[in-house]
Amino acid sequence: MNERLRPVERIRSKKDFINIYRKGRRLKGRFFHLVFQPNELNYSRLGVVVSKKVGQAAVRNRIKRRFRELFRRNQSLLSGHYDLVFIARPEIRQLDWDRMSEEYRSMISRLAS
Repeated sequence: MNERLRPVERIRSKKDFINIYRKGRRLKGRFFHLVFQPNELNYSRLGVVVSKKVGQAAVRNRIKRRFRELFRRNQSLLSGHYDLVFIARPEIRQLDWDRMSEEYRSMISRLAS
């Protein structure tokens, strides 16, 4: 099983983020929101937004790394190919790894239904 996150699986351009924000559907959670839309590619892509309201740079970077790790490990949960943008809320600082993983899986299962 290849869990590597390839560069093409990351959403980086402002144009892509704007397109997903405008056309995508939203799921709201207590710790983060998910904006998603199906894509025409053979793989899903991930974007993570963590504002300065969440904390200092080290905290924000840790949260982004955790989202990327969750995305890599749980790609099989996605029923199709999507562009996913996770938007962290300040409350996410309270979460440990296990709870964040549980919340992520819950959000992905809501996406599938």
